[in-house]
Amino acid sequence: MKTFQQHFAKKSGKLSIAAYLLLSVAVVGGIFLNPTAVALYFALAFCVLGLAYTLTDKSRTRKKILNALKDMNPEEYCCTIYPEKIELETIIKPKADEVSVKIDEEADEEIITPLKTVFKFGDDLLNFDENEDSLLLIFNRRQIYCFPKRCLSKEQEDTVRDFLYKKLETGEN
Repeated sequence: MKTFQQHFAKKSGKLSIAAYLLLSVAVVGGIFLNPTAVALYFALAFCVLGLAYTLTDKSRTRKKILNALKDMNPEEYCCTIYPEKIELETIIKPKADEVSVKIDEEADEEIITPLKTVFKFGDDLLNFDENEDSLLLIFNRRQIYCFPKRCLSKEQEDTVRDFLYKKLETGEN
């Protein structure tokens, strides 16, 4: 998540920090000029709270996302990379405590079919990033597909990194 947030750091967060700092300096200056103005103390408190909120925003967002992911059932993924596209299959398993309901009484056991997602190079908004633990495929600035390096051999890691970097960072199709 930190790598994703750094990759798509928004200027609005930096602008908010700068605005709160400048406003705080102006309010403190006003307090020195007129220490009896109660409204300036409320304005200073507002600026300090806004600054604290803005500075901790990324951390709170990461915490919320990680808590939401803890509740998810572990899924299996299969990725196939072709010269013109990437196919990701998500195999969704029912949770252990999940109740299975048969709609069709004649049907056999529930068959779990993979959910397939196809990304085409040049057509879909894809980005590639890397940190010390993972190779990251980022779709539409909202979804992250993480390839943990611990699950790849050194040769696979180098091949995937080189291919994705060539296809996505240089814009070659």
